[in-house]
Amino acid sequence: HPPDAEFKASGEPRKTGVNKERGKVHRDGDWHRAVHVWLYTPKGEFVLQQRSEKKDTFPGKWDVSVGGHVTSGDTVMHTVLKETQEELGVEVRESELERLATVATSLKGHSPKQGDFTCNEFKDIFLLKYTGSIDDLNFADNEVSDVKLVPWEQAEQDMLAQVSADGELADGPYVPRPMSYIKLLSDAMRERFPERSPE
Repeated sequence: HPPDAEFKASGEPRKTGVNKERGKVHRDGDWHRAVHVWLYTPKGEFVLQQRSEKKDTFPGKWDVSVGGHVTSGDTVMHTVLKETQEELGVEVRESELERLATVATSLKGHSPKQGDFTCNEFKDIFLLKYTGSIDDLNFADNEVSDVKLVPWEQAEQDMLAQVSADGELADGPYVPRPMSYIKLLSDAMRERFPERSPE
């Protein structure tokens, strides 16, 4: 979304009736809704995207397959379907998506485009089984610079490496995620790939 795109500013996942530009929401730390869609292959690999260097938050970091803000007037599901198409060129039906949960996260950072930012989001997290080839993904250059496949256990370890024992988030190759988010995602993948879980 451009910095002047408007989306719902929320304080708990409820409608406030307040619309605000993206850049101002991140500047002011307003709570808002977002969607995350984790594409995974039948082999248990995540499709990860590398955020474009042009992004206003966490440029160049590896991230969830698809992420986007719920813009004013849109529903969560409409946003999921739209963002999956826009970011990776994947057309998906609502019935193919597995909704995991809504997680509240608060991240601070600095980028050349935005300066200091606070990203307070209620993220609706989904899983999507992807049976296509990574070469078939048609990603938007202004959003995504690259994509790669990573075994989900490796992605879990990489994200955990950016969380300290006291829960503080550290900089690293990934957009930082809190322990509660990583655990939710890992538990869901262990359910789907139990034979790979450590004994």
